Amino acid sequence: MRRLVLFALGLIGFPAMALTNVDLYHTEVVLDQSVEKPDSQARIEGMKEIVVRASGDQAAINNPIIQKALRQNAQYLAQISQGQEGGQPTMKMLFSAPHINALLSQAQLPIWPAQRANVLVWLVEETQSERSIAWEHSDSTLLARMKQEAQSRGLPLTVPVGDFDDVTGITISDLWGGFAQPVGKSSQRYPADAVLVVRAQGDNLRWTLYDQAPQSIGVTRQAPLSGSNNGADAADSMINQISDYYAKQSGVVVASESSESVKVRFTSLDNAIDFFVLERKLQQLSSVASLDILKIQGKEVTFLAHLLTSPQEFEQEVSRMREAIPLPAIVEPAIVETEIVETTTAAPEVAVVPGTGAQSDLSVAVPSAEQVLPAVIEQMPAATQEPILMFEWQGGQYVAPVSIEESTPQAETPLETDVDNV
Repeated sequence: MRRLVLFALGLIGFPAMALTNVDLYHTEVVLDQSVEKPDSQARIEGMKEIVVRASGDQAAINNPIIQKALRQNAQYLAQISQGQEGGQPTMKMLFSAPHINALLSQAQLPIWPAQRANVLVWLVEETQSERSIAWEHSDSTLLARMKQEAQSRGLPLTVPVGDFDDVTGITISDLWGGFAQPVGKSSQRYPADAVLVVRAQGDNLRWTLYDQAPQSIGVTRQAPLSGSNNGADAADSMINQISDYYAKQSGVVVASESSESVKVRFTSLDNAIDFFVLERKLQQLSSVASLDILKIQGKEVTFLAHLLTSPQEFEQEVSRMREAIPLPAIVEPAIVETEIVETTTAAPEVAVVPGTGAQSDLSVAVPSAEQVLPAVIEQMPAATQEPILMFEWQGGQYVAPVSIEESTPQAETPLETDVDNV
């Protein structure tokens, strides 16, 4: 009982972190009726947002593997429905978490876990006549823009409600002047992992991020982060900078192969040019995430293709290649590693057979009655069968360029005559 009380007191003395579980895979996109296929474009834009939110990397959508997957976006969707926002039609989408995470792993992009730091925001806006604090329900365009961008990036934000305790606990001059202790003290009533103080003058933003628990702000010597942004997109830039900061802290690159893979073998590769042309064309297929070369033997090469689609769709894509002629698939036994178990038996006893009269040197090995056979006889496991797709490669006649050297006429050599013999 005493230990239980001490444990409870410990929890009171050290409050738990306020990490927030972010919904990473839901999104809603307004349909752009000006494009040819609004639904298709909305799915692509929605998947882009999810990839950036789940990875924490804005450049992730430029990754070649991600670019291929965007064209196969239907495979990553789990749910889709229609909606309305501001009188405009929207598309609501839920993407599959396992598929998105597997895609990020294939592309060697980081995964920013859904458990993320909750940031408390103190926003002070200055107009020509006054300065004011933006509370949770304030009619602030800047605050609304910050919330929208933070939701898109998956950065949890908390805004003070502006009740009596907030109004009396901190002043505008405390926030504008950057006094750490009043900020930390007034922030302790909120479950926050960090505190962001923003000072806005029109399109100019100056901000300070205290990446620490509110109760330690102004008490420890931990230096805050600070920055400034200007222009019409200043709020977006600020939120993106802070999101990038936390994503780099928490993001993890998971080394993983694609969820689908298949072995494929090509025959009749006559030269190195055939091989390089084949490899390049396979890598360009929309169904292929990456390629591993398993074996090169004679005129044959075997690849392990990590897929973004099903093996059937990959096979269809390869069959559409002009140079690839489908052959019947083959089945080869997979290599199974077995553990060698050493068994020891008692050495046979040697009985000496005495001779008649004199001592005999003949020794005969007689098995001892105590010799024991192994109790368990290890058997080789049955080899698993792995199918291999087969294609014959009919490459073109690649001719290496030959440099043509101009032939220079050689000077005529004079006819030599042996004068002595004339």
